[in-house]
Amino acid sequence: MNLGFPILLCAAPMVVHTGSCPFLADSLVGSRILTRRWGASLAYSEMLFSERIVEEEDYLAEKLQSCMEDRPLIVQICGNDPSIMARAACLIEDFCNNKSHGVDAIDINLGCPQKRAAEGHYGSYLLEKKDWKLVQEIVESMSKSVNIPISCKIRLLQTESQTVEFAKLLEAAGCSLLAVHGRQRRHGRKGPADLDQIAAVKRALTIPVIANGNVRSPEDIWINLEKTRADGIMSAEGLLANPAIFKVHEWYRSAELMRKR
Repeated sequence: MNLGFPILLCAAPMVVHTGSCPFLADSLVGSRILTRRWGASLAYSEMLFSERIVEEEDYLAEKLQSCMEDRPLIVQICGNDPSIMARAACLIEDFCNNKSHGVDAIDINLGCPQKRAAEGHYGSYLLEKKDWKLVQEIVESMSKSVNIPISCKIRLLQTESQTVEFAKLLEAAGCSLLAVHGRQRRHGRKGPADLDQIAAVKRALTIPVIANGNVRSPEDIWINLEKTRADGIMSAEGLLANPAIFKVHEWYRSAELMRKR
C-alpha cells in the first residue's frame, strides 16, 4: 500500500473525555483537517460499527462527513462477522465515491480495549488465538469485496512471537497496512509502549507498519522512528494536546540535523 509519503504521520481515531465519559468523537472532519494543516499526512475516521452501517440507512451520512481536503483518509470499522464487515466495506466505498471525496482504505479495529468492545466481542477481544481464524476470514472477505486496501490496527499480544505470528497472518489474509499499538490490552493507555515488539513486527512483514504509542512530544516521533524503523507514526493523545505536533517534529528534526553538521 503506497499513499505517496516517505514517512506517514497519522492522526488516529481518538478518544476524548467530557467529565468521566469517553466519546469516540474527535476524528471528525474538522479535527482531521486541522491536524493535516499542521503536518499529518494521513488520518483515520472515528471508529464506526459495521452492523449499524449495514442496518441503518443514515448512519454513514451522519458519521462519515468528509471533503476533498480530507485525504488520504482511512475509515475504521469494528465487528466480528465476516459477511457484515464485507458488506459494510462495500457500503463505505460506494458512499464515499458517490460523495466525490473518496476513501483510501478501510481499517479493521483490532485494538479497542474498552468494556463495550468486550461485550460486543470486537477490537482487542478478537486477538485471542481462538479467534484468529475468524479474523483471517474477516480480512479475506473484506479485501475481496472492495477495490481499496484493507488495513488493520492491533495491540501487542502476550508474547513477541505471538504478535509477530498474528501480524503475519493478517498480511497473508490481505492486510495492506498495519498499525501496531505498543501495549497489551490489559495495559490500556498506561505505561511505556514496547517499541522493540513493534520493531520485530516491522522486520517480519513486507507491508507498511505504523508505530503507535509513546508520542507525546515532537522528540518522541523521531525516537520512535529510529527505534522501530516503522513506515509511519500514529498519534492520538499527543495530537489532542498539540494538534501541530507533527509540524513541530519537522522543525525539531531540521534543527537536530543542522546541529549534527
